Amino acid sequence: MGPRKLLVFDLETVPDVALARRLWPEAEGLDDAAVTELILTKHKAQSSTGSDFPRPSFHKIVAVGCLLADVEVTDGQESYHLRRLGCIGEEGDDERTLLERWLEFGAREPLRLISFNGRGFDLPVIKLRALHHGLPAGWLFQRGDKWSNYTSRYDQIWHVDMADTLTDFGAARSMPKLDEVCTLANLPGKLDLDGSRVCDLFAGGKVNEIRDYCETDVLNTYLLYLKYQVLTGALAPEMLYQEVDVVKTMLTKEGPQKPHLQQFLEAWNTAERKDDPR
Repeated sequence: MGPRKLLVFDLETVPDVALARRLWPEAEGLDDAAVTELILTKHKAQSSTGSDFPRPSFHKIVAVGCLLADVEVTDGQESYHLRRLGCIGEEGDDERTLLERWLEFGAREPLRLISFNGRGFDLPVIKLRALHHGLPAGWLFQRGDKWSNYTSRYDQIWHVDMADTLTDFGAARSMPKLDEVCTLANLPGKLDLDGSRVCDLFAGGKVNEIRDYCETDVLNTYLLYLKYQVLTGALAPEMLYQEVDVVKTMLTKEGPQKPHLQQFLEAWNTAERKDDPR
C-alpha cells in the first residue's frame, strides 16, 4: 500500500553568500549584493548554456510552501482531498528552522511528494542543506524499496515530479516551465511575481511576499497534478470537479485575509472563462 497523503512542496531560495565567502578569496570584504552578483557571474561563465542559475549547493532556502491532501482509493481509482495550505514556519525563521520543521513533518508518516522539478532542484537542495546543518533526513532515503522510492525517476508512488513526468522523463527536448503548462491547462500560472524576483525581495526584507508567492506555486502544482491524474485515468473527472470546488471554497473563505489567494482565485476564474467555448 502506498502513502495515503500527498505533500505538494516548493522551495524559494537565494544565493548562499556565506558559502561563496568561504570558497572564494575575492568575495572577502564584499557586501551581500556584490557577492550575489559574483556567484551569478561565476556560474554563468562556467555554464555551457550561458545560464547564471547557481548549482544546488549555492542555494539557501528562504521559504518552503506546502499543500497537504488525503489520498483515498476506491475501486482502483484515487481521489484527493485538500487538508492544508501554507508555508513552513514563520516569516522570521532561519533556514535551519524551516528545514528542520519540514523534515520532522515528513518523518511522521508516509507521504507522496508532488513537485515541479523537484528531482532536479528541490530535493537535491534539501539534502545538501540538511547536510550543511547536520539534520537527519532518513525518511527520504529509507522509505519504499529498491525500485519504488523518493529517488526513483519513473516511480509515481513516492514522488511525482510534474516537470519530469510531462516531458516523458526527459524524452522531450526541453523541460516546460510551470507558468507555461498551467496556462495551457487553464490554470492561473504565475501572477505578478516569478522566481527571478525572489532574491531582490529577500534583500528588501519582503519575506512575506516570497511566502505568498510560494503558496501560489504550490497551488498551481497541485491543480496541475489533479488534471494530470485525470489524463492518466487515475482520477475520475467527477472527482476532479469535486476537489476543484473544495479548493475554490477554501480560496473564497481565506481570500479576504490573504489577498494573494483572492488574486489566485480571480485569475483561475478568468482562465476558465477563456477556455469556455460558449
